[in-house]
This record gives sequence, C-alpha cells and structure tokens, in this order.
Amino acid sequence: MKPSSGWPPDASGLQPAASSLLRWTALGALFVAAILGCGTQGELYKQQAVKLADQVERKATTPAMPCGAVVRDTPPGECVTSDLKCGDTVEGTTLGGHHDWDLEFYRSKFCTPSGDYSAPERVYTLNVPKYTAATVELQSDCVDLDLFALSYTYTGGACPDIEHSVPNCSANIDVGGGELELQSFQDPGVYLLSVDGKAGAVGTFRLTVRCEDIIRR
Repeated sequence: MKPSSGWPPDASGLQPAASSLLRWTALGALFVAAILGCGTQGELYKQQAVKLADQVERKATTPAMPCGAVVRDTPPGECVTSDLKCGDTVEGTTLGGHHDWDLEFYRSKFCTPSGDYSAPERVYTLNVPKYTAATVELQSDCVDLDLFALSYTYTGGACPDIEHSVPNCSANIDVGGGELELQSFQDPGVYLLSVDGKAGAVGTFRLTVRCEDIIRR
C-alpha cells in the first residue's frame, strides 16, 4: 500500500522527512551524551548516536532499489527461498513467493503488526553466530513491504504454521523498509526472515545482513 505523497522515496533510497528525523535523533543523542559525560549512561547515548549517524550515512549513500530491477524470482522450495549469512545482500521480489503467513499467523507469534498481509512472502533462513549482533535491513523503495524475524530452527519441509511454537518474533513495518537488530550470545541464533506485503502488495526489495562481534566483558 503506497502512501498518498512522498512516494517513492528520492534517489537516496530514503524519504527526506525520515532522513531529517534520523539526523536530528543522532544529534539529540550526542547532545545528551555530552551532558551526561563519561558515565555509563553517557557512553550508551554516545554509542547510540554513532549508530544512528552510521545509519544516516548508509541511507544517504545506498542507491534506491530500482522498481524495474531484474532480480531472481526463482520459486521457493516448500518454505525457504535461500539461506543468508552475515555480510550477505540479496535482491529479490515477493512475486512468486508462497502465501503461508497472514495477519493471524503474525499475531499468534506476537509480532503484532497491522495490515491484512494477503500478499505472498519470501522467506530466508539466517544463522547468527554466537556473541554476534546482526542488523537485517530491508529496502523496498517501490512497494510497501515489511520485515519479520522469527526465532525458529527450520529443518526443511513446510514453513511453520499457526500451531508451531515460535519463541520470539520481531517486526519492522516502516514504510519503504527498515531494520531489525538480532543478537546471539552463548548459542547461535537461528531465524526465519520474512519479507511480506500488505493488501496484496508485491514488488522488488533488497535485504542486507551486517554483523559485528559482541564484546564479552
């Protein structure tokens, strides 16, 4: 579902209002960090400011996902289109994906999104090594797609359904794409990533996985 104005985003791949909001948020975090000084809270705000600044830089320099991009539209197997790992970027389309998951499914897993999710989704596996923080970024510059991460050990066959146990689920339903932060500690993290559209929306997207080590104290 496309918003009535400001869509698609500009060539930077980010709508100007969202870009300005990120910049002001980063500046605000730096200001708070300066007031708090070198204590624990100040350090946390400083780290957040650096992270937001990096996000602004990425948004400003990453090209938009072309609406007419020629991408792989290979039909998925029984559930998964492909496996992802740290450092991967995949460009794809929800066209031709399965339609196994809808709003009832996502709500039953406490992802708590909104919308009817009547469109096909693309599902990927992601293994996050132990003591690793992974950022999964979705770019959907031409159609409003959403990103979900379900903590689930997939061993083949059909996707989990409403009856299966999913310990955790995260969602980012920002217009034009967004990010999810996934962390693993003593045990690796195993996820199913879903790119899904509301109200029958289908289109191209770019999915990127960036990872960094978690410092053990």
